[in-house]
Amino acid sequence: MPDVIIHKRIKLEELDTTLSCLRITRTGDLGRMRQSLERSGQLNPIVVRPFDVSYQILDGFKRYSIALDLGWESLEARILDISLPEGKAAMLSYNRAGRSLLDYDEAMVIYSLKQEHLLDQVAISRLTGYSRSWVCRRLALIEKLDPILQDALRMGVITNSQARALVQLPRGNQPQVMRCITEWHLTSRDSAVLVEKYLASGSPKEQQYVLTHPMEVIEQKGSGEEIFDIRLSHHGNRLLKNIELLQIQQNIFISLCGQHRTAVLGEIETFILEERMERLKKGAGKVQKIINYKTWKDAE
Repeated sequence: MPDVIIHKRIKLEELDTTLSCLRITRTGDLGRMRQSLERSGQLNPIVVRPFDVSYQILDGFKRYSIALDLGWESLEARILDISLPEGKAAMLSYNRAGRSLLDYDEAMVIYSLKQEHLLDQVAISRLTGYSRSWVCRRLALIEKLDPILQDALRMGVITNSQARALVQLPRGNQPQVMRCITEWHLTSRDSAVLVEKYLASGSPKEQQYVLTHPMEVIEQKGSGEEIFDIRLSHHGNRLLKNIELLQIQQNIFISLCGQHRTAVLGEIETFILEERMERLKKGAGKVQKIINYKTWKDAE
């Protein structure tokens, strides 16, 4: 970073946004930024670098976009006299504290440093201040993640955690496993279990079973794990184990009920299931009373 940092107001027409391609614009973030600017004005300067006859934005793309929409003429800016690679590294550092960059945003910056500036992982690590393993993981989100999944990640269809799990798969298998994750509304943790089980499958038939019966596969994983806490008595551990197993079954039940298949059940199927649902309702009421009692007891 430069020793001297200059602050000045810069007209919007003098600002360059070419590096915005390394950021994903999220509607919710724009909405919150708009509310902040309308309510309190600009609280923090944008960060720019001299670029030809203009200034290239490194941090503050949302502020620029909203200011333009609101009809503002200028923004307060912090000017850094640095090179383009240093500017891209600054994009990471200025967003490190607030984690306003998601993994894929960071991956795009890292990939740009590799492709456009021909930097290897060691050089990128030195420039950004991140470890080489961190750089390697971010590059994998671009280089090893199928383009279909990259689009899904940009649009928020899958989470960063789910993408990190899916990137372990061969590219050709990633889209079908992602479809299973989205259709069954799997959590990040369950998605990781699904990928683990898929990778451990010894044949295409076993892989297909994992994708056709994901909740059963995840349930088997959970029930097979040892549930024990040394701080609890024998009875306490029995309660702990059943709480964990009940939660697994609850998650499976909620996920199944949310599937489109449930909405198209036949009349006879619905009649049979409704009877069981009534029993479940009574049992759920008792469980709720136990939970409420325990919560009340702890509060005392």
